[in-house]
Amino acid sequence: MHHSHQAFTLRTYNFSEANKIATFLTSKQGIVRGVAYGAGRSKSRFGSGLEPLTLVKILIRRKENQDLATIENCELVRSLPLDELDFEQSLYISYFVELITEFAREENDSSHLFRLTNAILESYAEVPIRQLARYFELWILKLEGVLPGLGEIMEEELALKSLKILRHPPKGLKSLAWEPRELRQLESTTQKLVEYHLEKPLKTVRMLKELL
Repeated sequence: MHHSHQAFTLRTYNFSEANKIATFLTSKQGIVRGVAYGAGRSKSRFGSGLEPLTLVKILIRRKENQDLATIENCELVRSLPLDELDFEQSLYISYFVELITEFAREENDSSHLFRLTNAILESYAEVPIRQLARYFELWILKLEGVLPGLGEIMEEELALKSLKILRHPPKGLKSLAWEPRELRQLESTTQKLVEYHLEKPLKTVRMLKELL
């Protein structure tokens, strides 16, 4: 049975010398994993469609009771110019991929997370990446239903300012003034909440702390 989805490419893994397993975030089906035959070759028909957080339209084929789909086609919709990102942005893109991978589920409606991801990627060139990261963390926790009352775990003034983030679209964040100290406190809080919910630390958080 064939299905077509608009999707964000998340990760790829080698699957023999010539093939790759690709992971995507789709709106209606959540995480989709499939084999992209020939993607490991130098002149692959998949081109840049399998780069992280590229927006693509995929055509997949899956047999009943088959864990991995076959990626029949991967049409590029919007690419993320990875070669134009600075070092900090590149690291945070990896962090966003890990967040999405951990919070999205297979065979599950992920339309809210899909739209959130799209909004973040449309804003990274205009809004400081650290502010976008805090916005992403807060909204993912809210969508998951595990965002506690921030006034109970941080200073009241900072809690109110943090909640104000949620009332803005990502591009509106550039109008909000944040002191570095405030962003660090919010970062510490949101990352601890993410770790507590997932019951494990994220690998990219350690990378961010070591390299930035």
